[in-house]
Amino acid sequence: MKLNNFLLIILIIPFLGFSQRYRYTSTLFPASTITQNVIYGTSPTVDGFGTVESSTTPLNLKMDVYTPTGDTFNNRPVIIFAHPGGFFSGSKNVDDMMAFCDYFAKKGYVTATIDYRLGFNATSNIAMHSTRAVYRGLQDGRTAVRYFRANASTYGIDPNKVYFVGSSAGAFIALHSIYLDQISEKPTETGVVQYTNITPPFSHIAPDLGGLDIGTNLSFNGKPDAVISLWGGIQSTNLITSNNNTPVFLVHGEVDSTVSFNTGSPFGYSALPTADGSNPIKGKLNSLNFTNNETYFVAGVGHEFYGVSNGSWSNGMGGNSYWPIVLDKSTSFLWKQHKPTANYTSLINGLTVNFTDTSIGATTWFWDFGDGTTSNLQSPTHSYATTGNYTVSLYVENSNKSWDEINRNITLNTMGLADNSNSLFKLYPNPSQNNVTISLSNTNLEIKYQILDCSQKIIRENLIQNCKEFTIDISDLARGLYFIKLNNDHNIDIGKIIKN
Repeated sequence: MKLNNFLLIILIIPFLGFSQRYRYTSTLFPASTITQNVIYGTSPTVDGFGTVESSTTPLNLKMDVYTPTGDTFNNRPVIIFAHPGGFFSGSKNVDDMMAFCDYFAKKGYVTATIDYRLGFNATSNIAMHSTRAVYRGLQDGRTAVRYFRANASTYGIDPNKVYFVGSSAGAFIALHSIYLDQISEKPTETGVVQYTNITPPFSHIAPDLGGLDIGTNLSFNGKPDAVISLWGGIQSTNLITSNNNTPVFLVHGEVDSTVSFNTGSPFGYSALPTADGSNPIKGKLNSLNFTNNETYFVAGVGHEFYGVSNGSWSNGMGGNSYWPIVLDKSTSFLWKQHKPTANYTSLINGLTVNFTDTSIGATTWFWDFGDGTTSNLQSPTHSYATTGNYTVSLYVENSNKSWDEINRNITLNTMGLADNSNSLFKLYPNPSQNNVTISLSNTNLEIKYQILDCSQKIIRENLIQNCKEFTIDISDLARGLYFIKLNNDHNIDIGKIIKN
């Protein structure tokens, strides 16, 4: 190997590790690699495009899986996307679902866009047939979740970080997958139902559709760990109970005429059952004091307001001005579901600072002390060369390589004094949390003291008479470095107090 090539490799190796900082929020990978038509389950689909419930054929459920090109990390969250189409139309290949998959894969996620069972009889018994169609979609969505949990090692994912994003009909699947999560909540229309068609054959018995989870990988949980609903709804907010605190992000146009922002029948068609939209869902979440939910409600806009019609770009090229807003808000929401929390405290002693990591969920640390030096220790001690103001940054990652960062300013100002340089007095204990005792070298008829912060601003002063020792309460001071200045008729002396 040539020497210049060897040096290039040495330079690139640390850069590659550093270049994946801010994973899941920044675009780190140049492309996504797509594996098409992965079979994630098999379910009975109603023949005749859903017209005769008693006649079914097994259907292979397929998905396209997107992974970050060149990524070797094997503990990534996964996002499943479900297309719109009113349970009549649409596929995993609609524009917005594919764009979502590519966008998030290049940020470091594994993503997938799924097909699910479509079709129901819209000529008679519409309420019953449509309810069964939504329930079949719910079953298929949960099958996709279970598939990824069961095959976590194959796809290099964290089986406890499986998220679900749905648009319109896909959002009905997403929301019901977290709120219709008990078999006791199963709609009666999804059991055995005798019904009559207005077209031959006239008399039918619809079979029981089964439980929430059907097919394979039944030992795995089919409920996603977080959901994004794009202009979706649920059968009723009565499904939302105190146990349904799964994180959810609701996106909806307030004048949506396809899926009501409030309560109404989809498409405004009264033969269809009413559904509660994002506004009453948010109200129910508020009434339960749930805080792990977010909304993006937009006045004056309708269904699929980011620039698609049934999942296809309205202009043939890409979304409108709302598209990047939805992407940014979705990025932030999902990142919050798996990020650590960076935090630290610092104790200043002259030019030396003890940093103590108090982060939550961190497994690796990177400190930038603001003077051109760094450390990857969890709780380092750093000595600065000179006084001044420094911005200290702590960047942390967890086992998912998700991250957080905190920046704080510290001021080092020793006022030209070394520790314990004062001859007029001694102070103890130092550092202290509550009280500091000042012991004077001689009894003074009168002595004045001042406490100053690092900017030399006087924050407290008092006059002490006829004593050789007195105590100062510092419990109300913020943690950090302070200076105490004593003045009698003959001397002025200054010392340092460290509040810990």
